[in-house]
Amino acid sequence: MNILAIGAHPDDIELGCGGSLLKASRKGVNVFMYIVTRGSSAGSVVKRSNEIINSAKYIGAKKLWIDNYEDTAVYLTKELINSIEFFIRKTQADVIYTHPLKDNHHDHRAVSEATVEAARFTPNILAYENPSTKNFLPVLFSDISDVIFEKIRLIELYGSQKSKLFLSSNSVKGLAEYRAFQTRLDPNLTHMEAFEVLKMMIDTDYALLPTRRLREDLKPSQDIIEFIL
Repeated sequence: MNILAIGAHPDDIELGCGGSLLKASRKGVNVFMYIVTRGSSAGSVVKRSNEIINSAKYIGAKKLWIDNYEDTAVYLTKELINSIEFFIRKTQADVIYTHPLKDNHHDHRAVSEATVEAARFTPNILAYENPSTKNFLPVLFSDISDVIFEKIRLIELYGSQKSKLFLSSNSVKGLAEYRAFQTRLDPNLTHMEAFEVLKMMIDTDYALLPTRRLREDLKPSQDIIEFIL
């Protein structure tokens, strides 16, 4: 199985689905990460790029791509849709993680909308939760009880952002504990990541339906940086 996690900024993916990606990579799932901007509005591009590289290595991602769209100025355009579709096809993604459609940050909304259009041939699209997410209605939960402290370590790699309250260990743990409580399941399931389902298809055995293999006939933007991890 191939997973493509898409984020508007460095740290978006880790906050939303870092625990799930950690577990997936350890199960032998191919994890790929695509970041649309380099996070210039919140600090040094060099520092933030290094942080996401270290994070992707910690997760165990196969490849990381860092694009160069302008931070805080990402809009739903044909170029953005084509960029995302290029990496969907390149990774042959069976499952895509992206931002939810409702979010206070317009970069997040634009990436979400572009993903839904770009992933029209992909069977499974899940939207993760960020601090700026609004009206989030989770229907799918992923148990990260056994990797919660590793998720915290993942977030701590973003030293340039340590002053932000939502990146504190208490914030990360607290949200995961609240989502676990919402499931009303086994009390040993102490921490969860929650998702909205933008699209999901299941096979006859109730497993997630894999993607059709697509031709790679698109081109990435000129400024893309690729890291093979």
